[in-house]
Amino acid sequence: MSSFLLVAALALGHGLNGVTAAQAQTGTIRVDVAAGEKPIAGATVVGGGSFTTTDASGTATLSVRPGLVDVTVTNGGYEPATVRVEVVAGSERAVRVTLTVTPASLSRDRLDENLQRTPGNIVSSLDGMSGLRAQTTSPELGTAMIRIHGLRGHYTRLLADSVPIYFDLPGGLAFTQIPLMDLAAIDVFKGSASGVFGTNALAGVVNLISRRPVAAGNREFVFSQSMQGATDGVLWSASPATGSRWSRTFLAGVHHQNENDVDDDGWSDLPGYSRLVARQRTFWDNGQGKSASGTAGLTFEKRDGGSEIARQSLETKGVDGALFGQMPLGRYVLAGAATLFFQQRTRDFSEVREYEKRESATMNIELRGMARRHRWVAGIVTDWFTVRSALESAYLSTRPGIFARDDMQVAPWLSLSGSLRVDHHNIHGFFVSPYGSLRAQRGQWTAGIAGGTSYFAPTALMEETEAAGLTHLSIARPLDAETARSVAAHVAHQTAASAVTFTFFQSRINHPAQIDRSTYTLRTEADPVETRGIEIAGDARRGLFAVIGSYTYVHPRHSGQDVALTPRQNARVVATVDEPEGRGRIGVQVSFTGAQRLDANPYRTTGESYTVLGLLGEYPFGRVRVFVNADNLTNVRQTDWDPIARPARDVDGRWTVDAWAPLAGRTINIGLRVSF
Repeated sequence: MSSFLLVAALALGHGLNGVTAAQAQTGTIRVDVAAGEKPIAGATVVGGGSFTTTDASGTATLSVRPGLVDVTVTNGGYEPATVRVEVVAGSERAVRVTLTVTPASLSRDRLDENLQRTPGNIVSSLDGMSGLRAQTTSPELGTAMIRIHGLRGHYTRLLADSVPIYFDLPGGLAFTQIPLMDLAAIDVFKGSASGVFGTNALAGVVNLISRRPVAAGNREFVFSQSMQGATDGVLWSASPATGSRWSRTFLAGVHHQNENDVDDDGWSDLPGYSRLVARQRTFWDNGQGKSASGTAGLTFEKRDGGSEIARQSLETKGVDGALFGQMPLGRYVLAGAATLFFQQRTRDFSEVREYEKRESATMNIELRGMARRHRWVAGIVTDWFTVRSALESAYLSTRPGIFARDDMQVAPWLSLSGSLRVDHHNIHGFFVSPYGSLRAQRGQWTAGIAGGTSYFAPTALMEETEAAGLTHLSIARPLDAETARSVAAHVAHQTAASAVTFTFFQSRINHPAQIDRSTYTLRTEADPVETRGIEIAGDARRGLFAVIGSYTYVHPRHSGQDVALTPRQNARVVATVDEPEGRGRIGVQVSFTGAQRLDANPYRTTGESYTVLGLLGEYPFGRVRVFVNADNLTNVRQTDWDPIARPARDVDGRWTVDAWAPLAGRTINIGLRVSF
């Protein structure tokens, strides 16, 4: 049905576009997009009902009707920017748009640095962002979730190009299986996000922006080998868009890790795994506002870990696909997207095997428009997902809904944004999710406040079940829907050479579904989860030297005590020196993790604070760039304090304690990156 709607919409747009072309002569807008002095390739440029992307030199051209036209430029990792241009028929107007980096984003340059650390997954990239923390869910298998502002990982929603390609609840696998090479940026939306992105986003959203082909086309290959037996090989290729309406990208990744017992205690500190990832993206653009794209991906992985007395293995097979399309309808733009996801998991514990199937589908259609001071969007959406697992019955969730959003430029220095979403859940009924924000700018200073409400449909897929499985879990009674509200305020100062942002945040989750570790029972709790904290993030550049730093204080509480596995304090500093004309780079990273409360740990109730040091070096030889990366040179290991193995098996079946510090210790990898 989604394919039919997209095709029908494109056909309708073709007819209307022909009428429009016959009615009015057009003018041309040449848009040059840059961040500082660097041109930005692949940025989206929208104006006057036309849509295109910038080429390798950061330039895009729009053909539009005469008159005043608002041109909006967006690109992952940067703040959107809008300029107004007066277009004259038969002539060309040139404008330059300068983008500024979004504080809660990773641009392509930052991703390139992290690519040398972990080419096979995005975990370390997200773990380095302020307010985010990667939490290992299974020490035996090395799976992980991403916590935002100290809230548990299942409250974080994972999107790709703003749609949920990787299932509705990613669990502990998706973050460890997505290669960085295929991404242009990672955007993070912190706080209650149902008003913007729908259900199951109480903590926030991680949005992966796909890498698009540029006019020249290119191919890249990365190979990395670590001293602890990790081997990564990733190929990414893109066909040129020049001279054709069609372009494409292709990614193939092969990843292998030897199972490794670093401290010789009989338990694997690094799980063994073998993984194959492939993804094809195809793009079509007529250069006059109509575009369509599609993606299809597959993932096969086998993981093993544990000890002789408590082995675990996990085999995953997954496929996904998505379609996107948009076209101008006079002064408006009609867009749509549809996704499908299927994953099959087979997990072996010492005494039992668990099968699990996850399926999901989404479809949304939206209409966008621009007025004198407004950019608005409205649409309809429907999605469903189902889980068939070791529990007695399958879980099915369906959520049709409608949404609307308006961004208003009240004055040159003041902008307002508001959105409203109404969903109907097949189990929990109707939910209304509003969201609003205010942003003021004066010179180099920016201040803003944002807040919203969200809802969450609880399931048994949580951090605890990612570690212990579902066989031993009991559910006390039907779970209530969880609701949340959050507010955040920030003040920022930015110059051409530096930027700093101070943020205060606070949230409250009502009726949270929690697992009682003493009985391994899932139930709805009466007491809310409340969290508050501050973030300070900044960067500075002088010549070839750059430094990025962040500090987060977060204090989530539930039933009178801190939420477990949440350090109150985290800090990180990264300093790099780039050689002139791209002749190399060296960098150093220092991160601090404060004390944290531990749950169901027989050795201690509070984890120790620790500091980790890392180094990076890179040097080019023509089209080949050789890199060396050293992580955790301080050789911090959790087993230096206590064993990872429990003295006796826990009630949920676990033989290990939670991972609250690094398990692998010092890691050094070398590799090369080839462009051809």
